[in-house]
Amino acid sequence: VCLALLLAALVRSWCFAELPNPDQRTPLEDLKVGEEVDGRVIKKFFPNGWFVNIGATKDAFLEFEEAFDGFPPQKFSTWRKGASLSARILEIHDGKIYITVRSGSLERPPRFRRPPSAQDVEALRNAGQKDWIDGTVCGMAEGGLWVCLYPEGVEPFRSLLRLEHCTDECVKTAYRGLAVRVRITGIDSEKNRVNISMLDPAVE
Repeated sequence: VCLALLLAALVRSWCFAELPNPDQRTPLEDLKVGEEVDGRVIKKFFPNGWFVNIGATKDAFLEFEEAFDGFPPQKFSTWRKGASLSARILEIHDGKIYITVRSGSLERPPRFRRPPSAQDVEALRNAGQKDWIDGTVCGMAEGGLWVCLYPEGVEPFRSLLRLEHCTDECVKTAYRGLAVRVRITGIDSEKNRVNISMLDPAVE
């Protein structure tokens, strides 16, 4: 028991020894978009991402879609509590700090989280499985990609494109803002859910 307590104390001290004390933390107004920062993961906020201490007066948030280039591999354990990481400041908005581990440009489309309404689902009920719809990746979750859809006669809404219904190339290169073409494969009126796929019917 004593050995276990000692090991736990050592792990805790290792995880947090390099974090600045509250009096030494950087004010939000001194941070800049694009700035490189180092931090440690404080906790996971399921299913959207992780809170990260970057030495600022407020913890930063690492969204799931910003945690890896492309879609995080299924065997990738993502970021555990106490893990260290290097990132860039993606956005500072309404007192919130967003960071990214992804490489490349920091330009992103606006966040979009509107689910389909009962009216949307009813309007799409008669859509056939061969009808293709334009969409844009607007986020990610552990099960797949959130896609903003633009069906005719219906306000844009988002639907989850599950990984098994994505092409391999899409999984490798996925990012927020990626344009995709999907088709409706099913309508769930009870849950107001629209099932989609980017695979050809012959492949599924």
